[in-house]
Amino acid sequence: MNDELKAPHIMNEEQTILLAKDGNPDAFHSLYQSHWQRIWRIALRYTRAGADAEDIMQETFIRAFEKMHTYKVHSASPFAAWLNTICLNCTMDFLRRRKSRQRNKHLSIGDLSVEPVSSNPSPDQIAEGKQTGEIIQESLQSLSPRQRIIFDMRFNQHMDIRDIAECLRCSPSNVKTQLFRSLRKLRKILVPIWGKQ
Repeated sequence: MNDELKAPHIMNEEQTILLAKDGNPDAFHSLYQSHWQRIWRIALRYTRAGADAEDIMQETFIRAFEKMHTYKVHSASPFAAWLNTICLNCTMDFLRRRKSRQRNKHLSIGDLSVEPVSSNPSPDQIAEGKQTGEIIQESLQSLSPRQRIIFDMRFNQHMDIRDIAECLRCSPSNVKTQLFRSLRKLRKILVPIWGKQ
């Protein structure tokens, strides 16, 4: 065995990917070592649970290993973006399964509670802010996992429509459609509640 096959970690990523595509386990392990923390953080952002993020991360790398032959080394999309897409798909699958089991009612797209205006809020303001946050989080639960992820990317991470589309491997018009549907659902839930206040 030559030295390149023994130590893929000293090569550039493109060479490591080529070896991994040929089935070299050391090369794939090297890619795992380079990317696992980022993938785990992406999963954690949406699940808010370390064990769930760990499961999604493992599923991501299993799928990546199975689909490694489909990755085009000289494509416009870097390997990290390809892996991120697999992770987001695994995350959406996980959220769908979790929702169908109704095991966990906690929304996993981020902390959207409204902060009190005052730097020294009264107990009533704190309670009102908490209640508003709970209403928003409960309403976001009505979105599909895909819609929640797109909503989060757009409004929490402030990503451009084209970047979201590229990350999820869909068209910008699909992203816009999902956002439109999400906002329409949220309006139906929130307007009647806040209209009464």
